[in-house]
This record gives sequence, structure tokens and C-alpha cells, in this order.
Amino acid sequence: MEAKRMSQITISPGHYGPGTAARDLIDEGTETRKVVDRVVELLKNEKIAVNKVVDTQSTSQSQNLNYLVSAHNRTQRKLDVSIHFNSSGERTTKGLGTEVLYVNENLKDFASKVSKAISVASGLKNRGRKKRTELFFLNNTEEPAILIEVCFVNSTVDVNLYHTQFEKICRAIADELIRFVKPNYEPKPAKSPQQNVSDGGNYSLPQIHKSGGVVGGFTSPSLVSRLEAILQNEKLLQDILQKGVDEKVFMASWLDKLKAGTLTTSDLLGLCALIVEKELSGT
Repeated sequence: MEAKRMSQITISPGHYGPGTAARDLIDEGTETRKVVDRVVELLKNEKIAVNKVVDTQSTSQSQNLNYLVSAHNRTQRKLDVSIHFNSSGERTTKGLGTEVLYVNENLKDFASKVSKAISVASGLKNRGRKKRTELFFLNNTEEPAILIEVCFVNSTVDVNLYHTQFEKICRAIADELIRFVKPNYEPKPAKSPQQNVSDGGNYSLPQIHKSGGVVGGFTSPSLVSRLEAILQNEKLLQDILQKGVDEKVFMASWLDKLKAGTLTTSDLLGLCALIVEKELSGT
């Protein structure tokens, strides 16, 4: 956690790391940290003073909740924000959406704005604001607080949109947080960064698109789900590329790209096509 100082916003990822929260197509404990890291970066780019709280100490939910609330309350800020991902149980191919939880009536309209902004930016279904009176974080942080449920970890539609629209989601969150502390703020247009197969060691599936080319966006949620599973399996990716190298389909430099995190999803699909072509041609 950053040192106590005058700040506009204090934000934290819910839970206490990978495997400590909802898990299905993605892991809530992992993804919350990615979202918080990017949102904090965007806030700092706009000169917004922000505290980031991350729990790396707790071993139980009760410890985690007490840690996060205590850490938030040790900072000076105008707004508390907690990032979470939702789950409805069994995996589904239906889009379930995004929502923002609140308890303070003064934040009712703000919660609606954040949920709508995420939905408009990403295509996620807008579930809107939800008043929750039983949540420890909302009840015990001393400043106005919201809890953002980005999307559902068990929805193939939601997870695909989350991966393909990650930057837009983070920017939508950051823009609304800035407007909370600077009502006249107008965001600057920004280009999304290139998305690769590897992002800090975590494999994700960006939407593939080449203007004027033959590759379009994926249209099947079930196909996306299968590809997500492949791209999250580092050993399988290495084995696929090693097969291509061993059979002299392509150079070993492609393996180096994978390890360096510079191999794009388009690269991977192209290399797989070359392997299949060789198998079918029998050469």
C-alpha cells in the first residue's frame, strides 16, 4: 500500500490473490489485480492522487475484509472503490453483465453511471446499480464507497468481452472515477495498446481484427471458451510450437517470441494452420 497522503481515491482488488475468489473461465483473484493496476495507471496519467491497496497477507476471507477496510481507512481520500468479478455458478453461454454495488444513498446515481459506462464501452449487459446493505466493505469504509462487479467469470460471453475490451473497461472505470472528483473532466481519446498472447505471464485472447484483411472477430462464444482454455495453458502452447519446430514447419525463433511475450494471437493461429497444413499434405 502506498504511504498515507492527501488523495482523491483509494482503490483495491477484492480478495487476496489467485485462487481466493470466484473461478471458472478466469480467476477473480487474478483479474481484479489486473484491472486495478490499469485503472491506477490511468488515474495517475490524469494527475489524480490515488492510493492502491493490495492484500498479500491474509489467509482467510475475514482477515482479508478486515485488512482491506483497515487499509482503506488509513488513507485520506474522497472515494473508496473495490474491484470484483461475479459468478452465478455453472458455466453459461449467456451474457450476464456488469453491475455496481453501493449502500450510501448519495452514491446511487454515481453507481448507475459507472455500470452504464462499463456497459457502453465493452458491450457487457448493464445490470445497473444494486443496493447491498450486508457487505462488509461498503458498511465499514469511512468514506463513500462502491464495489464494481466487472463481469461474470462463468459466462463465455462476458469473459470474451472482458478480454477483448479490457482497455475500454478500465478507461470507462477511470473516467467515471475522475468525474466523481473532477465533475468537469473530459477524457482524451486514447488508442488501445496492442494485446499479445502473453501479458505478464498470463495468456489471454484478444479479438483478432485486421482492417481489410481476411481475419474477423470471433462469433462463437463456445469457440472462444475453448481457445481461452488453450491460451491459459502455457505448457500446451509451448508443446504446440515445439511440434512445429521439431517437424521443421517453422523456426525456433517463434518459441522465443512466446517466451518473451511478443507472440500475438494471430501469430499463434497462423502457426497452427501451418502445422495442420503439413499434417494434411503429408510432406
